[in-house]
Amino acid sequence: SGVPAKGPDAGDVDAPSSMSPQDREAMINTMVAGLDERLRQNPRDAEGWMQLIRSYVVLGKADQARDALNRGIAVFGSDSEEAKKFTAFAVSLGLTATE
Repeated sequence: SGVPAKGPDAGDVDAPSSMSPQDREAMINTMVAGLDERLRQNPRDAEGWMQLIRSYVVLGKADQARDALNRGIAVFGSDSEEAKKFTAFAVSLGLTATE
């Protein structure tokens, strides 16, 4: 299809309201895992990293969000504009980077 996959947004999370909570959580986790895998294959996607960080925060997976933040920073370099953007974005979500 050539269209890059994107992480779940609020509409995606709310859309499957007819599904059981377990099925809904499994679907969301699958979408997030797909985004994570896509970033491992094509890491120079700043928006993708921010979607992944946000997705993990929303799912309550702070350790995985922190890992995604640190991986995104590593891709672009700690002194890059992207790294500064990722760090500020993470802080706005209540997440702090760990050294």
